[in-house]
Amino acid sequence: MDIKKITDVVKDAVADVKDKAEDLISDVKDKAEDLVEGRGSLDGIKEDLAEVKDIATGEGSITDKAKAAMEAIKDGGAPDAPAEPTA
Repeated sequence: MDIKKITDVVKDAVADVKDKAEDLISDVKDKAEDLVEGRGSLDGIKEDLAEVKDIATGEGSITDKAKAAMEAIKDGGAPDAPAEPTA
């Protein structure tokens, strides 16, 4: 194989990787938007993370913490946050 053919193969491989990377970035962006939309806002995600952090650093067994964290994520929002009004 001569250098021209090798160069062409490498260029094609780089183009394929670039296309796949762009597709992955687009998928991640879409999933992030869905996550924010599902939690109502970026603030909702921050509240969830703060609650999980409090659970993780609090008292209790790993099992209890894992269960509590999963429940907090399922429920969404801060533990004592008022319910959002429905439109």
